[in-house]
Amino acid sequence: AACNVGALNPYNYGLYFQWGDTSGYKSSQIGTGSGKKKFAKDFSDYKWYSGGTFTKYTTTGATLDLEDDAAHAYMGGDWHMPTYDQLMELRDDTTNKVITQNGVKGRLLTSKKNSSKSIFIPMAGSVLNSSNSSIRDYGFIWSSTLGSTGINYAWWLGINPNGVSVFGKDVRSFGLSVRGVIG
Repeated sequence: AACNVGALNPYNYGLYFQWGDTSGYKSSQIGTGSGKKKFAKDFSDYKWYSGGTFTKYTTTGATLDLEDDAAHAYMGGDWHMPTYDQLMELRDDTTNKVITQNGVKGRLLTSKKNSSKSIFIPMAGSVLNSSNSSIRDYGFIWSSTLGSTGINYAWWLGINPNGVSVFGKDVRSFGLSVRGVIG
């Protein structure tokens, strides 16, 4: 997709999501109190966690069902969150550079096969324990795939001033951006 889920254009941050939750939150909705989302590291406000255990997606490497896929919920049709393999393809099959679009820093990822195709990913930061951190320094995009090191974690694409990486150790209760893909 040309922009993050919930964004009106490529340089808007869009909404922040916990992995497997289709409820997205604007920056103004992050915090504590009525109507706010904390994105608690202890999973206390995580949809698929109760009584000290995960209630859904309990196997490493599991992939989200479409009803729990934020990109599909917001965009419909064949849109979905990228899999781990699709994140790796994006990382490996593009060149990338830091640019600023409309005052927003991010990375432009351009296809190595067709230089007329590119996407801009803004450095929207992440949310943890009511704090939106790393804005303008890092950008994160959830995959639809749980990590391989434990069910607490899911794979994500990270961008920063030094490059583009794919990691499987971000706690699924963190608030990250979502970018839809087809295919």
